[in-house]
Amino acid sequence: MRRLTFLFLLLAGCHKGNAPAPPADPKAAVKFEFATPQKQSIAWSIDQPGTVHAFEVTSVVAKLPGFVSKVFVDLGDRVTGPEFDETGKLTKPGQLLAEISVPEQTLEAKQKAEMVGLAEAEVEQAKSNLLIADELIATAEAMVKVERAGLLRSRADTDRWASELKRVEGLSAGKVVDAQTLDESRRQFASAQASQAEAEAKVFSAEVAVKTAKARKTRAVADVAVTVAKRKVADAEAAKAEAVLAYTQIRAPFNGVVTSPRPDTGRFVQPAGSGHAETLFTVARLDPVRIFIEVPEASAPYAGTGTPVTVRFPALNHREVAGAITRTAKVLSNESRTLKVEIDLPNPEGIFTPGLYCTVNIRANTPEAWVVPLTAILNADETSYCFELRDGKIAKLRVQVGRTAGTVIEVLRKRPAGTTAGDWQPFDGTEKVAVGKLGALADGQAIP
Repeated sequence: MRRLTFLFLLLAGCHKGNAPAPPADPKAAVKFEFATPQKQSIAWSIDQPGTVHAFEVTSVVAKLPGFVSKVFVDLGDRVTGPEFDETGKLTKPGQLLAEISVPEQTLEAKQKAEMVGLAEAEVEQAKSNLLIADELIATAEAMVKVERAGLLRSRADTDRWASELKRVEGLSAGKVVDAQTLDESRRQFASAQASQAEAEAKVFSAEVAVKTAKARKTRAVADVAVTVAKRKVADAEAAKAEAVLAYTQIRAPFNGVVTSPRPDTGRFVQPAGSGHAETLFTVARLDPVRIFIEVPEASAPYAGTGTPVTVRFPALNHREVAGAITRTAKVLSNESRTLKVEIDLPNPEGIFTPGLYCTVNIRANTPEAWVVPLTAILNADETSYCFELRDGKIAKLRVQVGRTAGTVIEVLRKRPAGTTAGDWQPFDGTEKVAVGKLGALADGQAIP
């Protein structure tokens, strides 16, 4: 800091002869130094007690009522949880902890699987009926073509005998042919007409057969859709039965340690939601672990996510582990006026056990603020003062101070010492404040 040094002497009056000198005044010569406030970031730290907690703890219960048939793990055993691929699809289930015997559920799953087979057979039958319907349509349409050809022949015969009858009638009128020949022609014409009518009826019948075959196909298509839907329902029912059956296998929810004694084989367990559910296993994730601490209100603004910390474990030969704040509650507790802070620590070797006591040192740098030497502040009557040089005179000021860092202290606001009310003014860095023997200064004192 830039320092301005002033030396002033209180000179004694002149003496004459051998007159004794007056007693020495302790303020006869006082050296004062002045400093200007400087902008500086203050390193800040706080130590708070904490406790190690498991990252998560889960009570594993049964989904189905049944008897414990097999148990594969015991207290303190490490277990592995399920594994997933990058898309979130399960690739490996969690480790099997125990099995529950539920015979009726096994039988139901078997029945549902058989229903799937029956539904598949019905689908195949419906598809076969659809193929038959297609063949019937093709056959009926072919018959329509045949009957229409027969109709054309009948019409041709009718037209021929109509022409023949007309010719014979003309000849009969000229007495060229006899009446018997005329009657024969008429009978032939009537026969041709009858054959044509029969052919038309056959065409109509064939066309009706086509419509009937197409209607049967429509029904066969609907039957296929219905049987496919039934098979989907059967698949869903079978999948549901298999999913429920899977609950008879009690598996680890994640990588961790069993922290409860094993259940007894043959014990009947109640399902979750029954009001009498029993915990079969308690599994705790110990890598990582969480450390919970409470940060006082005044320090809470500096305890943000990512703030570096050092965790000390007295019970582990004062082992220190560097880390950072992982998350905070964002709000202060109404009861304790503290901020809940969590720190995650890797624990691959399981050294940090839940319940372990520790202390957490949180470090941060505050934003730049005006600071002055500690010796520029006079504390008296539970109030902080400083002495500013203004136009060659001392102005005593009341000061609001902040944090200290080494030999400097943060100064926030100021106002004249003699006032008990009024606005506080911020420091701006132009002040010249005295440092050193502040007790020798007084408000309004002139400094030559």
